[in-house]
Amino acid sequence: MDHGLEEQKRIIPDLLKLAGEFQLRVVATNDVHYVDAGDNVAHDAMLCIQTGARLADERRMRYDAKEFYLKSQAEMLRVFGEVPASITNTVAIAEMCDVQLPVGQNNYPVYVFSEGVKPKVGKKIDAILDGYEQLKNGLAVAAGKKDDFAIAEDKRAPMRPNGTYLLEQVKAGLKERYGVDYDDPKAWMDEQVPGPGRTSPAELCRRVDYEMGVIAGTGFVDYFLIVWDFIDWARRQDIPVGPGRGSGAGSIVAYCLKITDIDPIRFGLLFERFLNPERVSAPDFDIDFCMRRRDEVVGYVRRKYGADRVANIITFGTFGAKMVVRDLARIRDLPFIETNRLAKLVPDDINISLDDALKKSNELREEVNVNPQAASIIETGRVIEGMVRNSGKHACGMIIADRPLTDIIPVTMQEGDLTTQYAKDPVEKLGLLKMDFLGLKTLTVIDDAQKLVRKHRGKPDFDIEKVGFDDAATFALLNEAKTIGVFQLESGGMQSLCRQFGISVIDEIVALIALYRPGPMQFIPDYIKGKKDANHVKYAHPLLEKVAKETYGILVYQEQVMEAARVIAGYTLGGADMLRRAMGKKIREEMEKQRDIFVAGAKATNDIDKKKAEEIFATLEKFAEYGFNKSHSAAYAILSYRTAYLKANYPVEFMSAILTSEQGNADKLAEFVAEVEALGMRMLGPDVNQSDTDFTPVAKDNAIRFGLGAIKGVGEMAARAIVAEREKAGPFKDFGDFVGRMGEADLNARTLDCLARAGAFDFTGENRRHLVDSIESVRRHFSAERKERERGQGNLFDLLGAEDAGAARPSDLILRKSEPMPKLEMLNNEKQLLGFYLSGHPLADYHGLDEAVATFATTPDRIELDRKERHTVRLCGILGGLEKKISKKDNRPWCLFTVASRNVTIPVSMFSEAFEAALTARDGDQPLLADGAHVMVDARLAYREERGEWNISAHAIHPLRGAPALIKKILFALKPGPEAGPFMEKLVAHTRKVDGPTIVQVGFLQPDGRVLVAEAARGMTTRFDPATYGAFARDPACAGVQIDAAAPSQPPQRKFGPRN
Repeated sequence: MDHGLEEQKRIIPDLLKLAGEFQLRVVATNDVHYVDAGDNVAHDAMLCIQTGARLADERRMRYDAKEFYLKSQAEMLRVFGEVPASITNTVAIAEMCDVQLPVGQNNYPVYVFSEGVKPKVGKKIDAILDGYEQLKNGLAVAAGKKDDFAIAEDKRAPMRPNGTYLLEQVKAGLKERYGVDYDDPKAWMDEQVPGPGRTSPAELCRRVDYEMGVIAGTGFVDYFLIVWDFIDWARRQDIPVGPGRGSGAGSIVAYCLKITDIDPIRFGLLFERFLNPERVSAPDFDIDFCMRRRDEVVGYVRRKYGADRVANIITFGTFGAKMVVRDLARIRDLPFIETNRLAKLVPDDINISLDDALKKSNELREEVNVNPQAASIIETGRVIEGMVRNSGKHACGMIIADRPLTDIIPVTMQEGDLTTQYAKDPVEKLGLLKMDFLGLKTLTVIDDAQKLVRKHRGKPDFDIEKVGFDDAATFALLNEAKTIGVFQLESGGMQSLCRQFGISVIDEIVALIALYRPGPMQFIPDYIKGKKDANHVKYAHPLLEKVAKETYGILVYQEQVMEAARVIAGYTLGGADMLRRAMGKKIREEMEKQRDIFVAGAKATNDIDKKKAEEIFATLEKFAEYGFNKSHSAAYAILSYRTAYLKANYPVEFMSAILTSEQGNADKLAEFVAEVEALGMRMLGPDVNQSDTDFTPVAKDNAIRFGLGAIKGVGEMAARAIVAEREKAGPFKDFGDFVGRMGEADLNARTLDCLARAGAFDFTGENRRHLVDSIESVRRHFSAERKERERGQGNLFDLLGAEDAGAARPSDLILRKSEPMPKLEMLNNEKQLLGFYLSGHPLADYHGLDEAVATFATTPDRIELDRKERHTVRLCGILGGLEKKISKKDNRPWCLFTVASRNVTIPVSMFSEAFEAALTARDGDQPLLADGAHVMVDARLAYREERGEWNISAHAIHPLRGAPALIKKILFALKPGPEAGPFMEKLVAHTRKVDGPTIVQVGFLQPDGRVLVAEAARGMTTRFDPATYGAFARDPACAGVQIDAAAPSQPPQRKFGPRN
């Protein structure tokens, strides 16, 4: 090698001399680190990024020469021209190299039987394989090809043991799932099985044979056995397993094996969508496990097949446009503010390149033109972007091989786990079995709720998987849109659709999930109209009625497109799946080919003319573009139904499980606590004598007890130690008893502080401040006592009787000299440690006026407003998370903050003009633009298409204490009864005493819910402070209050200068 380095210039002559002396051939090579000569600058920058160095570092790793690129033959001859034989020798070596990657080779593992299991070989598997041969040959004849497909004996022999064993498991499942005995000749008689969506035993048996033939004939018997085995193991370990998402749910074999829990007959799912005999590709089960215990299943697979044969799949993170700008600015030592400003000039579009960014952003182009540093960063970045920046592990993908992976692919270790050095696609092309072990939090929630029902409701046999799909309470909950916590149906848009749909069967949940996506959302209005009015339903051809009747004429699912092709044009389902793929991927050549096949098939099968056939084809094409995998949607719908069922029938247990799943996520906890209260349940604070580690139901009180492990700063280990001590020795008598029994090993001072501030010792009657102040003295007392006991001196209380101990008792160690903890401090502690306010709320002093004048109290993901319009709104609550920023356009300040109402926390931005004005806004002597301020914020709400999200931009901020001035009119609705008279007297007295602009009306609640306004009460005006309003609103005579508040202020019109 000769890269122009001084060391090489000194060594090369000696190397040539040695070669001649020992008659060795010389080979010319070049160390290649980049392709083009001009990439040396980018390569140097990459070295800095990878090593964390700066370009200006003198002692960093670098390549001093610029010759480390891929040289041409002419360039190599120029460098090594004095030794031409070295070039010839290099070519000779290259010609000897012949590397063939084993693409397409099958490296799937063979299923390993459990110890003591000896599979029998039956004749039935051969009959099934014969059936597959007939199927393949029939397809060949239909396609005008030779019918010479056969499975040779050397292929059949290894299939027989495992194929027979798989069939035995399927037969057992067929009997359990459908009550059909595969081996009973009567089962093959065409007698209908009762029940919706069910078919005859004979048809079930024939479908098993058909699927088994395809599975065995395509070589995937061991794949099914391996998946069945680890799912069966997981179930036996009581690890929750999902119903099976993806196209695998279309297999009756998978359903009988309990790989999936979705009846493909009941839901009309197609096996060919999963494994197509006309286009064989590896099947792929997406398997969900409980989030907490997923790794146990992975560990089982590693133990069974060998840790050297099971590996995680590597992932590669690449340089994006923004990232590469930030990295290149960092290695040039640009200040953070300048780096941030430059990166923000790159548009936020997903996967945008620097070239596209330059075209799209005027500011970026101007910056590059006037700033040499920026120009250099962009020039180098254009070379680096898209290259690999780092590696990681696939979230769920694993590889299982039939021999040590080091014999097949390169591997590495990541976080202690064997990991492939090839990414997912190359690994699959090399014939390795990929499995997806997904962790799904919803399964954990369902399992926890199920266990709580068994424990607290006296139903030890309760099994959510055995619950039917016809529960009226579940559908009522969905139709009332009480779907917070319900899988896939939580968003504001989904809640709106649930109300509109009027769900009455689980199939409508399946459709809802498939429709609520970009694209097919356009068909939702027609779906709803068709559901409510049969006259609205239209079919492109009468034959399509049986295909699309369940979805009111709309082809919602990919499987419907396949069925339509079969019904109209005589396609096999395998052929229809290839049509669906071509339509979905818009493969032009394949589409033209399929159009001709479809038109000819429609004519031959149903005598449909060319024009009509092309119209139908166009209809299928439109729906195929948006169609969703019904198997996938059905799997989601089952989880949606199960979570809705639990919420509707066991709300305390379900919400307890939900809250436990969100420990550590303060925003989510607050949201779900609000839902708990909206459902009429109570949240009970943490209590060392009542709480478990997790949230637990108190069904008799319709309440949920806060879990000790969910208190910030306590943690699961300490919580478990507290519960274990309580269960072992009984409830704690007081704070001293708790500290003495728990000891220093289990709980430190910080943990005690968090428990006390969170209210976990409120049962003692002591003020939280006094407990916090006493922690050190109480701990010192018991520490000294333990040391005395260890020295053999005993405990003073052991030597003296209880009466003699007198003033020396631990309870008297509590320091009570300080002032009690103020209410606001106590609430703020709860918010910090529990994630929400529990014993009250800082906004309680407004007595609901804050909620009355607010026009918006929804998180962005639940907004149901028209996305094409801009909306002016008012938010009321507590300002928090204030983050001041500098505009990249004009260097003016702006900010981000949140407004927390009683139930939700809403993110808000405030740009320069509004921000500068808000800096002077005050509430008394306190600034309004500060964390903790009680504010009313007027804002503009607009949907940003490019980001797919709502943006809330504030233009004015006011003190929340000004809320009463915004009330234009109040209507008090009174209950009929004797309390109404005194209420009226007090209200009239108030209006006469306090003058103000608020119009006051009184009405009487009627049996039908209407309110009749009393004429005698018209004409009154007054002003309410929050406390007075609250007193009237809570009066026993008052059934409700209706408030008409002033509209939010409009944002100021933007001023533009005159045109040039």
